[in-house]
Parts: sequence; C-alpha cells; structure tokens
Amino acid sequence: MISVCIPIHNYDVLPLAESIVAQDAEVELVCIDDGSTTEFIEHNRPIEKMGKYIVLGENVGRARVRNRFLDHAQGDWLLFLDNDSLVPENFLKAYRDYMSDAVDVIVGGRIYDNRGDNPEHRLRHLYGTRVESQPAAVRRRNPYRSFMTNNFMVRRRVMEQIGFDSRLSQYGHEDTLFGYRLEQQHVPILHIDNAVVNGYVESNEEFLQKTVEGVGSLVQIYGFMKEDAAFCRSVRLLRAYNVVRVWHLQGLVRSLFQHRQKRMEASFLSGNDYSLRQFNFYKLGTFVTELSKGSN
Repeated sequence: MISVCIPIHNYDVLPLAESIVAQDAEVELVCIDDGSTTEFIEHNRPIEKMGKYIVLGENVGRARVRNRFLDHAQGDWLLFLDNDSLVPENFLKAYRDYMSDAVDVIVGGRIYDNRGDNPEHRLRHLYGTRVESQPAAVRRRNPYRSFMTNNFMVRRRVMEQIGFDSRLSQYGHEDTLFGYRLEQQHVPILHIDNAVVNGYVESNEEFLQKTVEGVGSLVQIYGFMKEDAAFCRSVRLLRAYNVVRVWHLQGLVRSLFQHRQKRMEASFLSGNDYSLRQFNFYKLGTFVTELSKGSN
C-alpha cells in the first residue's frame, strides 16, 4: 500500500487531498499539521473524512515532521508531497508503474507555471525554472544530488533506516543531507517525469528570507559534516566556499558582500536587473558571513 504523506503549514490543503483520494481509493492519506494557525487547522479539518489528520502542538520543522509520518502511516511505500502541490492526472498510477524490487526511492520532479513570471515573484520563479525544474533525464546524471523532498516516494524500511536529520529545525537543505545519506547507503534511486506544479510561488521578499534561512541551515549542517569531504564536494555552495577557504579569501568575500548586500537585495526585491550568478554570490556571501559569526 502507498501512504500519501502531506506535511501542512498554514495552507489550504483540501484541494490536494481531494485530488489524491479521487485518483486512487486504495491509497492511505496522511496529513500532519506542523504548527499552523487555528484558522488553517480548522479549515483543513474535513481531511478527517478522507484519511488521517494529525495536528502537532508546535512547529517542529521540515525534517522532523517528515519523520513523524512513520508513527502514523501504514504503507510499505511513503509518497511525500509539499502541501502546495498541484498533481496531474494519473499521478499515482505513474508512481505505481515504476514500483519494483530494483528501486527504493522514486523522485517525480517539479515544474513552475507562468503565475510567478512577474516582477513580484520573479526571484522564486527564475530560480525554480532554471535550477529546480529539470526533466528526469537531467536529474539522472546526478541522482542523489538531484533529490528533492517536494515529490518523492520511499520504501518505509529505508525511511526507518535513514530518516531526516532531527537536528535540523529550520528551513533548508534537509533534502541535501537526506540525498547524500541515500548515496552513502547505496540506496537505489530512480528519477521519473511525474512532476507536480508548485501551487504557491513565494514573493521576492518571502523567497529571499527563505534563502537566508536555508543558508543558515547549511551552516548548521557544515558544523557537523565539514570533515566529510565527499559531502562538501556534493554541495555547490560548499564547493564554492572550499575555494574561498583554500585561498584564504573569506575576508575579501565578506567585504564585497557587505559592500554590495543592500544593492543586491534591492535588485532581488524589485524583480529586475539581476542574474543567478549574482544570486549565487549573495548566498556565498551570506554563508561566509554567518560562518564567521560562529567562529568569533
């Protein structure tokens, strides 16, 4: 049996829940609310008529809430979806068609439609379409580095064995670490073209804030993974930081970042006149700056 697992945080998940149940009555629907406001908790209450609806008393974060599904889901396969996902027709059938003894993790992918292609949402839309929205043929070139949590299916025993790192409580890079551990354990992973549409595209301000939070999470991960050279090579931002570190350029990067930070942020927030290269430098500058705070 497949258990469809949807973590919820301040989002109307009823349309997604209804579309899942309508596609396949055999699946088990499990939704866990991770610290939403009372308004959203009550709005999503009708999920109880379709499956399991668990409300946590506090926000535990993206990594820990996914581990909680092991306490409530009964399926041999757990299919995780972000709460804003828009699923295509035959979505569940496509996953079933690829289930076999030869694979333990299946990743479906994501796409962005044109709703975010406007100045107020352009930062998220640009990053999503250029970096995250990749067909299976591209993702298969680096299957573990291409792992994403928004739309994937995993065998229960693999989830029990590896799980998400419970030390991570804030947004970002829990999927990076999980994908790396799948690779360490030689877990067979398959990427397929069964993408969901991101139903909610963050504003420039929201995505910039989440980016900073994600870099902070990577700083935390680096604190306990920096001796693992293979992991550091597997993360683009850490590879860039290693070049900076080897050439002792941390001070220069911090200085350039602090000099340009406000101007870059203004460009990002306006939705105009910036590039992904500039955005990547912003992340590197944030990483170097945040890491230096911990060493003081």
